[in-house]
Formats: sequence, C-alpha cells, structure tokens
Amino acid sequence: MQTDRLLIREWQDDDAAAALEIYGAPDVALWLSPAIERIEDEATMKLVLQAWIEAQPNFVVPAGRWAITRSDTGEVVGGLLIRLLPPYEEDLEIGWQLKPSAWGNGYATEASRALMRWAFTDGDTDELYAVARPNNKRAIATAERLGMEWVGETDKYYGLNLQVYRIRAADFLS
Repeated sequence: MQTDRLLIREWQDDDAAAALEIYGAPDVALWLSPAIERIEDEATMKLVLQAWIEAQPNFVVPAGRWAITRSDTGEVVGGLLIRLLPPYEEDLEIGWQLKPSAWGNGYATEASRALMRWAFTDGDTDELYAVARPNNKRAIATAERLGMEWVGETDKYYGLNLQVYRIRAADFLS
C-alpha cells in the first residue's frame, strides 16, 4: 500500500536494526499491548521478525503485520498490525507503533488510514478496534484522528485496563 509519503510493506529479514529502533525503544515498549518485554538486541529482534514473516502467509485477510517506510528514503519508521483480539478472537484490532524519532509527523495516522481503507474494501471487514492504555495520550489521539469512537474501558483484552476505540466500515468509507 502506498500513501503520499509512505509505503506499507511486509517485514523483511534485513529490517531487524530498524525494527529494534521501534520495538526496542523504552518509550514504545512501555505502551505495547499485550505487555511484552522491551526487545534488547538486534539478534532477538531478528528472531521476532522471522516469526512475523513466517506467520504472515497464514493470517486470514485482513490480519497481518507490516512495516511503515518513508517513500522518499526507504527508512523504516514504524509498524502496523491487524490481529484478532483475545479472548474470543472475534474483534479485529488495528495497531501502530512508530520509532520515537518519527513521532509528530502524522505517519501513524496516514499509514493507519491506508490500512483501514484496504481492510474495509479488500479485507471484507465491518469494523476495527484500537486499544490503548489509559495514559497513552499519543495512541488515544491517533485513534481519535482516525475517526475512531471511544466505546469504553475494559480489562477484557490482554488482562490490562485499556481504552477501547472502534470504527465501522460504513463510517470510514462515507
């Protein structure tokens, strides 16, 4: 998928160093849901990426994980995902993570809009959810910029107290 400034593509083995700038950053790892330990080194990040790459062909559309890159430089600035939320695996979550040096440029909103459009048109999806920890002001602001509606707070997903946002295809595409 392409936007004016970004290319959304599948992760590649040689993205480990760039991915570590995202998932190894303390300011990013702090907010991840489910809660995971910060990835400490490139070798571990490479193993995580290999697992994501191997899993990608087995996901049911629109689920998956993608890298966000700048079109002009090819720099990896973030990651996107669509996955089933536990425990019932009925609700689809959209998620975005950016490396801290890429914050404040609108990349998460721009990339997420492209992914949402694809999920709603080609992925045969009726609604998407985003979850954020209550103090994650950046994620909450992005969900709101995407036109997602706050639907409440729950501990149903991942055993964490989370703010839940939803957008329906009919609202997004209208």
